[in-house]
Amino acid sequence: MKILMLVNWKVEYTSCTPKDKQPPDYVADGEKYWFFRYFPDEIQADVIDVRSFSALEHFEKNKLRFYIWQIFRILPRLKHYDVVLSHGMQSGIVLCLLRRMFGKGKYKHIVFDIGAFNSAKENGKALKLMQFASKSLDGVIYHTSGQKSYYEHCHPWLLDKSRFIPFGADTEFFSGELDEMSENSETPYILCIGFNKRDWDTLLKAYNRVETNVRLRMIGNSEIYSEDKRVTVLPPVTVTELRKQIAGSIFGVVPLEAFNYSFGQMTLLQQMAMGKAVIAADVPSLRDYVTDGSTALCYPAGDERLLAQKIQLLLEDSNYRDKIAAQGKKAVERQFNERVMAERIEEFIKEIGEIK
Repeated sequence: MKILMLVNWKVEYTSCTPKDKQPPDYVADGEKYWFFRYFPDEIQADVIDVRSFSALEHFEKNKLRFYIWQIFRILPRLKHYDVVLSHGMQSGIVLCLLRRMFGKGKYKHIVFDIGAFNSAKENGKALKLMQFASKSLDGVIYHTSGQKSYYEHCHPWLLDKSRFIPFGADTEFFSGELDEMSENSETPYILCIGFNKRDWDTLLKAYNRVETNVRLRMIGNSEIYSEDKRVTVLPPVTVTELRKQIAGSIFGVVPLEAFNYSFGQMTLLQQMAMGKAVIAADVPSLRDYVTDGSTALCYPAGDERLLAQKIQLLLEDSNYRDKIAAQGKKAVERQFNERVMAERIEEFIKEIGEIK
């Protein structure tokens, strides 16, 4: 089986494994890409990213919100593949539209629906376009089970073609057995990672309620401003540096806005994989991955008072913090890792291949 994967970000094509990137962010000669490393040898996969001319890249990313040049690059090659996987509708919609207008061809087209087809819009022109395009799809993979209700309401023809497959962390890279990589900071800190859909305001207000000398370190959005001298704001860092930051933290917080599609799962699972307790917003995108009071602590999105209580609890009770961390790590090792995700993706691809 030959698979073509279209990713909606830029990857590094390299002759050797880079030390500062995660598997989704590079394609190395002689190595299988990302989760395909867990696929049988008879399955081959090629990867095309969104790189283009500088001006066109900016226009597609910031204005169009989808990628045209990526599809034009692969059109002559489509006949050589059995399956095309589009990671996100930004990399899938143009191909969907072409298949609606000119026929599907022999290959199967499957989309990883990260953003619930354009942020789960339920009316307007954007929805109509997505509905028209999605009717050409052979399969949909989604990482938030709550998205099923959106398909029922807006894309019912996809229900028999869609599959909830939990996202998985790279437990080989994000391992808790990395004490030598810890930052060894003399000043203890709570860690918050990410950029999109983060509820910085609620976290900062909650932290302001907590009486502690433990600092709050926020990585990913350098534009955050806080007058609290205990708060440190850092821009995005390399993945190796991120691993060090996680290793050196006391515990993590994933403060998300309330929405019904995938965000925050990667940073949540990376910290859990490294044996860190995590406080997470109780939102649909994370409910599939944690059990409150067992594998993580949860709080209602936007509730600064309850978030402050959870932070205080983990600061004051190290035994409870260690218990949450251990149970969270086991959950990732058991079911929320790349190997399990890859097995489920492979199974789904084979099922879709039999759909007539």
